Amino acid sequence: MTQEPQPGLLKRLFGGAQDAPAPAATTTSAGPAEAGEARPRLGHEPVLHAMLARQILDAHLRNRHQLLDRAPADFRDFDAEETDLLVRAMAAAAHADGELDVTERGRIRSRLNTSSLDEEDRDRLQRQIEEPQCLEELIRRVDGPRMAARFYAVSLATVDKHGPINRSYLRYLAQRLGLPADLVVRLNRQMGLRL
Repeated sequence: MTQEPQPGLLKRLFGGAQDAPAPAATTTSAGPAEAGEARPRLGHEPVLHAMLARQILDAHLRNRHQLLDRAPADFRDFDAEETDLLVRAMAAAAHADGELDVTERGRIRSRLNTSSLDEEDRDRLQRQIEEPQCLEELIRRVDGPRMAARFYAVSLATVDKHGPINRSYLRYLAQRLGLPADLVVRLNRQMGLRL
């Protein structure tokens, strides 16, 4: 059971007009018909609701903006574990249509070359591109919505976006990662794809 806000408290909080105090409840001989009448609405309720709605919307948009960071153009800011996962995501996407072509291999290598990994780790990852890890195992390593968005973005950047098998793969990947539809649409548009 929720407690009604005190009229005086709302007026003090939001600087209401100095009206006369709210009428005290009076008992009349009118009986039960008037007992069910609505209490007078406070003049500040619509303002309060609008303020709260605006704050909720602003918080939602700030959070959405954080998730919608631009698709990673390089891996410089990622640690070794993130780089490993994203390179493997690219390899899985490249192999989705049954073959890793020269263009896809070049895209993966160019991203990998921007990473902060040492030469030995880069060589190890380049060898593993030829035999990609199971997609389900990779998805289990995704630790949050931001990494899910990056996983999808690098996969999208790797493949030929107009091939029907790749398009099906990308739809499946977005679903498995649990990405919101508006985020998928935005990432697709950034890469020139309309699914």
